[in-house]
Amino acid sequence: MIHENLSNLRVPIDALVPLDGNPRRGNIDAIAASYKQFGQIKPIVVRPNGDGNFTVIAGNHQVQAAKSLGWKEIAAVVLDVEETKAIAFAIADNRTVELGYTDDSALFEMLSIISEDYGTLVQELQWDDFEMAALSEHADKYDDDYVQGYVAPEIVKPVNAVTTTDPTTGEKRFEAKSDVDTDDAVSRGSTAVNVSGSEKAVVQYTLVFDSSDQQRKWYDFIRYLKSSAVYGGDTTAERLFEFIEAHSDF
Repeated sequence: MIHENLSNLRVPIDALVPLDGNPRRGNIDAIAASYKQFGQIKPIVVRPNGDGNFTVIAGNHQVQAAKSLGWKEIAAVVLDVEETKAIAFAIADNRTVELGYTDDSALFEMLSIISEDYGTLVQELQWDDFEMAALSEHADKYDDDYVQGYVAPEIVKPVNAVTTTDPTTGEKRFEAKSDVDTDDAVSRGSTAVNVSGSEKAVVQYTLVFDSSDQQRKWYDFIRYLKSSAVYGGDTTAERLFEFIEAHSDF
């Protein structure tokens, strides 16, 4: 469970006290999945309380994951400093993670390498088909333009169309010019041919994130909807609209 190189850092889990007011919220199931696969390879950080117990400064969720697996010990580095400095370290440790970002193109390449041998782990770490498809699209389209986790929307320029009127019925028809991609017109309706107001228009929205943190929170929300027992539906769209109806006045 604990890597042999960390054996001299073992402390009883029962002697550990969680950091009071810890603002960090971690995914315990994902950490437990990693522990099941690899064991503990890096130690947590604790501060002695002077009574034989220790406060967990960095690694509170690792401790919860270890407990969920029935572990009795965990490897920890003891940081013997005054309380304010320990809290400052905890904040700095969390913040340095938040300020980083993940290059989705590089991540997708790595996941592609391990997916065959570690498919279960990939799923337990919550890279589902939805996120894998998004990562694949980013890797294909946005590799050179990817900055700080932000993906710029693809700008699709519409093409012109002509309006004709049937002389017999008076019915108006919107006809795309010859340079229109018919497959595109089928998938995006009149928006592909620069026609507004058509009753058969297919309306699409591109959700543009201001930061990688917003993007991550959106994926977290989608995963929540897909696994929620509160909101039903066979598709993510159905669950999303049920959530909207439950939390809005329109």
